[in-house]
Amino acid sequence: MIRMRTILSTLIVSALLVTLAAAQPALPVLSGEAIMKNVDANATFTTMAYTGTMVIDLGNRVLNKAMKVVVEGADKSFVEFSNPEDRGVRYLKVDKDLWMYFPSEQETIKISGHLLKEGMMGSDVSYEDALESGALSDKYDISVVGTELLDGRSCYVLDLKAKVRTVNYERQKFWIDGERFVVLKGEMYAKSGRLLKESRALSVRQFGTRWFATEVRMEDKLKKGGGTVFTMQDIQFGIALPDDMFSIRRLSR
Repeated sequence: MIRMRTILSTLIVSALLVTLAAAQPALPVLSGEAIMKNVDANATFTTMAYTGTMVIDLGNRVLNKAMKVVVEGADKSFVEFSNPEDRGVRYLKVDKDLWMYFPSEQETIKISGHLLKEGMMGSDVSYEDALESGALSDKYDISVVGTELLDGRSCYVLDLKAKVRTVNYERQKFWIDGERFVVLKGEMYAKSGRLLKESRALSVRQFGTRWFATEVRMEDKLKKGGGTVFTMQDIQFGIALPDDMFSIRRLSR
């Protein structure tokens, strides 16, 4: 009797697995480079502006940050914080350089060296993460390891292994929405194989033909705490910007 129940249970589980597999639409066969090209197309723009928030769960307390952000391409951005504790703090990124302005001291510093490993404003996003730019296919060998259903979406699962030394992570793993070509989940690994960080897209919106993750949770696996939720609002693409938008003079004025 017990053996019969075991057999029936096995048959039921097998039937459920078959049903779930059939419900998942088959994705077109694409190379890793082709998939990432579609992802990059979603994330490529001339200029963009938005208001953003960061909710940083440190475990024993929660920090709430608000900011205005202006971006040009992949290499230029200007951030100004507006929450009471950080009002007037600004960041300027140009290519691989990053500066920070402190209004209370009226001082501008360049963030470099070991400081790049620190979390921006105490968040789970490091300054190194913020400086990351350029096509991943130029820095990583990309392979498709399969497809999976994630949060009800059929995804390509990509494995990325570094082929140059100038990368923040030796290996990354992405779950790419097979229809919208947005990264729904990312895992970042050290050379030792240890999981360092994990990202999850919590909200994805369409802007014209473009799909964009507007709410993302990042968790530093080496820290205690519940991670950082980053939200983008009032997003505008293709806006005109002043000539000095990304200048030290504007940063410190």
